[in-house]
Amino acid sequence: MLCVLEGWGDQKVKVAIIGFDGASPLLIEKWIDDLPTFKRFKEEGALGLSIPSVPAQTPVAWTTFMTGKNPGKHGIFSFSMRRPGTYERGIISPTSIKSKTLWRILSEQGKKVGIINVPMSNYEEIRGFIIPGFVSRYEGVPYPLKVKKRLHEKFGIEKIAGDLETDVIDKVKIDPDNFFIRLNEITDELSEISLFLLEEEKWDFFMTVFMGTDRIQHFFWENLDERHPSYKESMYTEKAKQFYMKMDRIVAKFLSAVSEDTVTIVLSDHGFCPIKKEILMNNYLQELGLLITKNGEIDLEKGKAVSYGYGDVWLNVEDREPKGIIYPGAEYEETRLKIIRTLRNLKVDDEHPIKRVERREDIYWGPYVKEAPDLTVFFNSGWQAARSPLIEGVKREDKRYVIDNPRWSGGHDGTHEPEDVPGILGFLGPTIQGKKSLRAHLWDVAPTILSLLKTPVPNDMDGKPLTAVLSQQG
Repeated sequence: MLCVLEGWGDQKVKVAIIGFDGASPLLIEKWIDDLPTFKRFKEEGALGLSIPSVPAQTPVAWTTFMTGKNPGKHGIFSFSMRRPGTYERGIISPTSIKSKTLWRILSEQGKKVGIINVPMSNYEEIRGFIIPGFVSRYEGVPYPLKVKKRLHEKFGIEKIAGDLETDVIDKVKIDPDNFFIRLNEITDELSEISLFLLEEEKWDFFMTVFMGTDRIQHFFWENLDERHPSYKESMYTEKAKQFYMKMDRIVAKFLSAVSEDTVTIVLSDHGFCPIKKEILMNNYLQELGLLITKNGEIDLEKGKAVSYGYGDVWLNVEDREPKGIIYPGAEYEETRLKIIRTLRNLKVDDEHPIKRVERREDIYWGPYVKEAPDLTVFFNSGWQAARSPLIEGVKREDKRYVIDNPRWSGGHDGTHEPEDVPGILGFLGPTIQGKKSLRAHLWDVAPTILSLLKTPVPNDMDGKPLTAVLSQQG
């Protein structure tokens, strides 16, 4: 059931989004009595679930949000993708997006936009300003120059810190206190800068994203989710709760700062589920006779299949890969079917870690489907694909290739069923009928925003405006 905007008619509105990477609806509901602003969304507006992309990875999910399309149409399938016609892999970047972003569409329709720290955002010719986020080579550097100068004059900075430094993340296990200290510093600074630009710049659409929730939950999910087999409350349970309370206060400040004609949206790209064990996918491909090693390294030219740790399986196909050995057609389909059947029936420690295995054309559609992995493996909650090492060098008689103590206790992208790791989505604004629940796909948010701003929705978007939210508008 969706919320209903009553009596909007031709009223002109603005839209502001406060995004929280990985923010969990499970935790918000658990702590709702200590989160008065989120409770206000629940009672006066709409608060519910956003269903992420496949896979539910940060770059894939935010790109799905900003384009209103599935990966088969925007071309981003993972953090790291195989370059077509090679065995090489590269970290994706915003320059790989093959579709217009929401803010580009709005700018072309004469709307002014302000974008801060959104993962996969990048410099674009827009009406307004942009400070690119996670994955962009220009991460944290304001554009255009006048906004950069304005922030330098006000805060004495050349760029913003939108995310934790790598060395802080790498040392979280040995220095968790510094992890939380730095995370709170970055969050406070980004909040101050975002509010300054919200109030000082002209905009029709404004968006900022905070990364802290994702970082906390990867490492401390076992202290937050009672479903985790190693669940144990600790001081980090309280630190995480305090961070959610900080989020709540940030949203409250935004609500106080925006004008009465503003629809405010809270959004996350995905949520989390417990991770207790990781599967070494390549060892199982090796057991099938589909993966070959040479001197302990995976031989991409001689083998038929490989996985890179995100539940992705890539085949070595003739006339596609440089030295492909699987014939397109019958052999290709037989190989995929062999992998599907074997992995689907895999049993480890009296459990089935794998929920399902899907062919790319069954989960994606659009002009770029052929750039996707040949197969995607969906794991049950509690399990995910191992990223390091990619393969264990010893063949085991019991065929148990498992990492029992993974680095992360919480996950979402390894690959998990979107419904198992939903994000948050909430609307609050003028005349929104209260106490309504909400469940929508991530790709529905962009067309809903376009409709709120009286801007045509492109026909090739997969998402549709949330008609119940937009009912009775002129």
